[in-house]
Amino acid sequence: MYRLLPARLWIFLIWGGLIAVSLSTRPLFPIDETRYAAVAWEMWVREDFLVPYLNGEPYSHKPPLLFWLMQAGWRLFGVNDWSLRLIAPLFSLATLFLSSAVARALWPERKRVEELTPLILLGVFIWIVYSTLTMFDMMLAFFVLLGIYSLVKLASSGVAFRHWALLGVAIGGGVLSKGPVILLHLLPVALLAPWWRGRQAANFRWRQWYAGLVSAVLIGSVIALSWAIPAGMAGGEVYRQAIFLGQTSGRLVKSFAHQLPWWWYLEILPLLLLPWLLFKPIWSGLVKLNVQEPGIRFCLAWLLPVFIAFSLVSGKRIHYLLPLMPALALLLARSVDEASAPDGWKRAHIIGVLVFSLLGIVLALLPGLNNYYHWRTELSVLSPVWGSVLLVVSLAFAAIRANTAQDSVLAVCLTSVTAFIVLSCGFFEIEAERYDTKNPGRKIAALMNKNRDISYYGNKYYGQYHFMGRLGRPIAVLSNFDELYNWAGHHKTGYIIVTYKDAQPLPASVISYHYPYKSQNIALLPSRILLENPALRSVISSQN
Repeated sequence: MYRLLPARLWIFLIWGGLIAVSLSTRPLFPIDETRYAAVAWEMWVREDFLVPYLNGEPYSHKPPLLFWLMQAGWRLFGVNDWSLRLIAPLFSLATLFLSSAVARALWPERKRVEELTPLILLGVFIWIVYSTLTMFDMMLAFFVLLGIYSLVKLASSGVAFRHWALLGVAIGGGVLSKGPVILLHLLPVALLAPWWRGRQAANFRWRQWYAGLVSAVLIGSVIALSWAIPAGMAGGEVYRQAIFLGQTSGRLVKSFAHQLPWWWYLEILPLLLLPWLLFKPIWSGLVKLNVQEPGIRFCLAWLLPVFIAFSLVSGKRIHYLLPLMPALALLLARSVDEASAPDGWKRAHIIGVLVFSLLGIVLALLPGLNNYYHWRTELSVLSPVWGSVLLVVSLAFAAIRANTAQDSVLAVCLTSVTAFIVLSCGFFEIEAERYDTKNPGRKIAALMNKNRDISYYGNKYYGQYHFMGRLGRPIAVLSNFDELYNWAGHHKTGYIIVTYKDAQPLPASVISYHYPYKSQNIALLPSRILLENPALRSVISSQN
């Protein structure tokens, strides 16, 4: 089956199907995707491409590369939401192809590793998920792998300046994508070069190696500072402190949020390996690997120090490990290449594929079971077609007899992507409206166009309505009810965005417009209604 099409075409077709379904079935996710789109939109409206803004305030949490690329898409195609949603997927595709190049550079004599690596990476469930999300981590993953590629080429073909320059570009691109964290991904493996080069290290020019590494860091710094210095001057003292000191020190010493114990990444490691955890040849090949092999050592020097460092940092999110997934894919591909199947590869993929078929059965039966057990009302709306599709696809691949390792890995990869597509379609069939902020955003924009002032009652506003409504001015954010009441008194024709769970205390006679939002609801409450009904204080405060 694998030989029916060129290897690169398989990758492109699987990736293309995944992204096409994502673009057609789901909206921009609040709060992350809508927030980043809002920042790009506000920069676009302001025509300020140095300092990112969110709701009228400088946004120092992330560097500007993603926002620049969003605006570049708007320059080419007009303002839309589909071009910005293609940025992360395109970086994912580039990383898949680049992973083949890294595998070829590490193991030039093992063609199968080069072919297996992108298929394994594309089949990893976490990689599939984040390939469809407009976030910074896929961009960072690409620049990390670009830096890794330059290091491999430097070690194998000599310390040519063009490769150091490429490493510098990777560092600069990574800093502009997600900050100095790229140095944590690249410096340990570069500094450990004497260990992973093994016997080849004896006559290597190490002074040139470390001097070149310093020059690459300087090149990356120049690229990053060419934005950071003028942006810091334009954004003011607070913004300047935030982009130069606040983010890096805050995340390394004590994370702003997401604080979890040091062993949390170890707990979720099986999740990172799905579905390849169920692929037997990986385990049979893994025990045969020789740690003395330079390619294996290189992947370990890349993977382990970063994994340990992230485990020790207080703030943890699963997508922080996304740039490490190519390293895992390389090791898994090398393990499969080392494996030997007694009866060939005919049934090597069957366990993983059959697990997906069981998932398909559960999804197909779920609506009927929910009607009987009454777990959640919305599950009854789920069409059994989605589970049936996954079941049919899984059984079809289970029936296929693989002739090669590539056939077997391709079957698991295709089934894994199909499973994600089915789960995504099923979820958004019943929940899409709750995650789409377009309608409330447009209503807010319509009110602003009528010179109605808008405020948001809550601890923090994440910009979820700004891009979707193409808002032209900020929303006042008020976390204290007394401030809210005073604001209503000064803006009697204004509206207040309130979030609530229970509709009973806020009947339709009180609110003007209401929309479902995630597990809650949002409403637009006229200022005059709040002023005329002081009793709403207890209602709004309890719902917020």
